[in-house]
Amino acid sequence: MPTQVSPVNATDTDRNSNNDITAAVVSIGGTLALSALVYYANRFQRSRWMSEEERAHGHDTTHSVIDHFKSLILDPETTVEEANKRRTTSYYLKMRESHSKSLVLGVGGPLVATLVKLREREVERALQYWRRGNQSHRTIVVMCDETTRRVLADARRQILEPLKHSSDIHTRGAWIPPLNIIPEQDMHISIALPWWWHTIRQGNDELTRNMAQRFKQTLLLKFHYPFQIELERIILLGGKVIVALWRCVGDRTTENGRVIHDRHGEHIDPMVRLREEIIRCFITESPDQRRKPLTYQHRMNDGMMDSKEEFLERQHTIKRRTPGMGVTADGFIHTTLCRLPLECLSSHDIELEEIHRLCREASATLNGHRMVISNYRFLETMGEGGESNPCYKPLYDETIDAPLRHTVGIDGTVTERKILQSHTVNEHLTIGHVRNFEGQAGAADAVDDSREKNEKRNANALSELFQPPE
Repeated sequence: MPTQVSPVNATDTDRNSNNDITAAVVSIGGTLALSALVYYANRFQRSRWMSEEERAHGHDTTHSVIDHFKSLILDPETTVEEANKRRTTSYYLKMRESHSKSLVLGVGGPLVATLVKLREREVERALQYWRRGNQSHRTIVVMCDETTRRVLADARRQILEPLKHSSDIHTRGAWIPPLNIIPEQDMHISIALPWWWHTIRQGNDELTRNMAQRFKQTLLLKFHYPFQIELERIILLGGKVIVALWRCVGDRTTENGRVIHDRHGEHIDPMVRLREEIIRCFITESPDQRRKPLTYQHRMNDGMMDSKEEFLERQHTIKRRTPGMGVTADGFIHTTLCRLPLECLSSHDIELEEIHRLCREASATLNGHRMVISNYRFLETMGEGGESNPCYKPLYDETIDAPLRHTVGIDGTVTERKILQSHTVNEHLTIGHVRNFEGQAGAADAVDDSREKNEKRNANALSELFQPPE
């Protein structure tokens, strides 16, 4: 006889089943909600900058090679080695901070109009001084040489390649306006900013010529000869500006009398000294009172300051704005390559980890590349080239050459002294052009007559190196 299920038992079974389903749904919903919360919290964390407290806590280390270099104070007597320790420590810490921002959040979602409006606002911000039409600022730069421009432009192209960016303001993908990518021919190194943005007034042209003349006097009278700088690294500074960072090089003598030209130079750092002298010559008066200060504060002092004490407490713009001076005082030397508009970069999230990795790879490839600082440009611009390009359509543009070193012989002949003399080390045959590639005959690169026999042996093809000895 078939067993019959009681209606009461059936109801209890249904109720228990419903409770199990409800519990499962609640559990799954809670898990999904928690996962979503963790995801968005992590997304937000990766897209923001750490606070000062978080940064200080995160950088606590038991041992550090560079920690004590952060407190080095640079002055006109600082050596190349000391200045490089200070500036390269700053470079490393800036790079480490930049890695804390590894994600740029998408903006606008499906609403392209919102994204376009933000991008239009970004362009207006970059051209804000140009739009006003009555303001200018003056700066001193050194243009990168052709080889340096080429290698930096190529590195920038490869670093930005993963973004697949476009200059079309209506694109949903990554957008970089042309204003934010420094043209290859305009790549430069900022030396000093004698005059920040101010309204153009009567006598502006004369003031600019006087400032350019003051800079010429500084170079000549203080013997600021040409010098070399060396590429340290390329980083995504602040998570949004791709910059090439430089260090100085100088001579040092080894214990056996050999002269080496590298980052540990024993002489005064030329960039720190140059910037210090420029600032001093613009903000101070000479003892004979023939040289008057050429700063906005001094020219506008009458009636604009409440007291002399207030005037003295204010820091001059030339010192506050000149790279590597002012608050940071870290000897910063940089070339701006590109600015990423983070507030309106794309409609979808953009990962920056690959950009950081490519910056590290470019640094490893180009580290040690050198260029000579010898030809300066004194520029006055109204900002038509955007935030980082004073070379575009300047109001005033003058190229000023650094004085050259000369040696006067006993007979009165004058010869130019090169920046880096040739130090040939004859004891090492590996120095020089690469020879003996397979299928090629090595060139007879004579050093002296006593090495003729060795050179003939080196002229053999590379394959002969693998022949058994006779």
